Amino acid sequence: METYKVIIWGFGMVGKSALKIIDQREQLELAGVIDVDPKKVGQDAGTLAGLKETGVIVSNNVEEVLSLDADVVMYYCPTKWDKGNISRTGVTGNVDDICLALSHKKNVLTTLPIFFSKINAPEYYERIDKTAKENGVTFTQQGIYPGLYTPYLPTVLGTLNREIESVVVYGGENDENNKAPWAFVFGFGKDPEGVDISAITNIVFTYYAPTVIEIAERLGLEYDEFVCTSETILADKETNSQFGVIKPGTIGAHMLLMSCKKDGKEVTGFHFLHKAIDTILDDYPIEQRIEIKGRPNVTVKIDGLFDHEEPFLTSAAPNVNLIASVVKAEPGYKDALDIPFGYVPR
Repeated sequence: METYKVIIWGFGMVGKSALKIIDQREQLELAGVIDVDPKKVGQDAGTLAGLKETGVIVSNNVEEVLSLDADVVMYYCPTKWDKGNISRTGVTGNVDDICLALSHKKNVLTTLPIFFSKINAPEYYERIDKTAKENGVTFTQQGIYPGLYTPYLPTVLGTLNREIESVVVYGGENDENNKAPWAFVFGFGKDPEGVDISAITNIVFTYYAPTVIEIAERLGLEYDEFVCTSETILADKETNSQFGVIKPGTIGAHMLLMSCKKDGKEVTGFHFLHKAIDTILDDYPIEQRIEIKGRPNVTVKIDGLFDHEEPFLTSAAPNVNLIASVVKAEPGYKDALDIPFGYVPR
């Protein structure tokens, strides 16, 4: 049975979740872990992830770890925004890291919003593709969103149709167990007049919104407008949450709407609800649904997409499960939809 050696670069919530999955697979072997947090450096990776000891010690020496014998780098560093540029073309620091790993002849998988770059960020695409090909390795992005839930599944489902009017993906997240610092920027439980969420919505749009472009492009749907808007929804009852007491009239949720439109009509869309806690706002349920209108009309509902106790396992799984396919793919920049899927590592 073939074994794949893995380096994890960035040992936060997604990195630790990835290790929990890797630890269960006979074909996957942890080779190294990179992180800059002094509380993690020098510690056993397994211990930090709540597992048995792995014998792999977290290191902040990037060159040393990238020089180890390994097949793939799982890149989970925080988004390194360019100064004054929170957009899909503003993650140069992450692209630098990715190219560094590729130059060490390592395949690279990430959950970061670096995808469909031939359209979204051509300069990044050309740089990554050139570096990967020169070193005989492959770069691919695949998370949950952006990733498997959108744009991957809606695009594949769209091939059922002989005619398509629109493809809209509905998603949401109960942020009650979301410990990421950015979840607190939504201002849940606060007076909406005193909260500026423009920075966090820009970040969310950078991550999620280009998925609707990829779906439209791949399914051959014409559009003349790309639009992102947000709506703040006020809580309708009082409840306790990790964000403190949420009272009626304070921020309870945010609806983020991302669309490609033709003549003002939505052609592809991603409607995403960030909700402080699922015990409020019953009229705004969190659901995972893909709705395709055309011939035929197709609706797919997905239950249990997230483990609400460990939500980042859902982000990591599509990434880890693609390792074997990425290692065997042709060198270069490859979107997940362009990689022949083989087998999930056992």
